[in-house]
Formats: sequence, structure tokens, C-alpha cells
Amino acid sequence: MATTDKARKTNTANTNKAQKAHVKALDKCINYSEKLRLMVLEVLREESGRELNNEARFNGTEFDWETHNIQFRADYSDTPLKELMRAARILYGLNDMDAIRARRAKHRGIRNERIARSEIGAISSSQYVDEDADVDDEIDDLE
Repeated sequence: MATTDKARKTNTANTNKAQKAHVKALDKCINYSEKLRLMVLEVLREESGRELNNEARFNGTEFDWETHNIQFRADYSDTPLKELMRAARILYGLNDMDAIRARRAKHRGIRNERIARSEIGAISSSQYVDEDADVDDEIDDLE
């Protein structure tokens, strides 16, 4: 009996904590201007990384994307949208949000092509391929 009462009290306490911690879905979402700021930030991160990667390749040195990504986000994560837009215009000729959206779509397209090539290479280079496996399911699982 004591064990049952203890379990019931624990379940009630856990339920109360879960109810107190509940936050409505829309309250968890960031506002539109912050989404725009983050989009510009990521476009600038990608563009600067590509530029620095090309420079490193030209100079015969290594470029570490992971280090760049971490440092870029640390350096610019609090930068206001207006400053990010100014940098996008000055450094990359991206004069408005439409140009930034187009560049973001281009980055996504390049990334998707690279992922598709690596998946095809991984499948064709493997020594064992399950003939019953559905390749589309494998690709979906990787994403």
C-alpha cells in the first residue's frame, strides 16, 4: 500500500511540473524580424566561409568549416539586422531581402546537390547493397 501511495504522489508531482513547464507553441516561436536576421546571418556565414575557403585553397592551406561556423556565430550572433544587411550589401552586393533569399536558395540547392552526390557515392561504393532496400527511405532517414 505504501509503495502505491508513494508512486501516486510521484506521478502527481511529475504531472504538476509538466503543467507548470508548459509553454504554448506560438510562444516558443521567434518573431519574423528575428527570423530575417537569422537568415541574413546564415547567408553571410556561408558566403564568408566560401570566400575564406577559396582563399585557403588558393594559398594551399586548409580551411576548417566547423571552426569557421562556430566562430562566426559567436562573433555575430548578437549583431542587429541593420548591420548584417549593411555587411551583405557592402561585401556581397546583396542589396535587399529578395537578393538574400535568392542567395539562400542557391546555398540550399548546392548543399542538396552535394548531399545527393555523397549519398549516391556511398551507395555505389558499398560492397553490400540490400536489393530489397528502398533508396528513397534511406535518403529520408539521413535527413
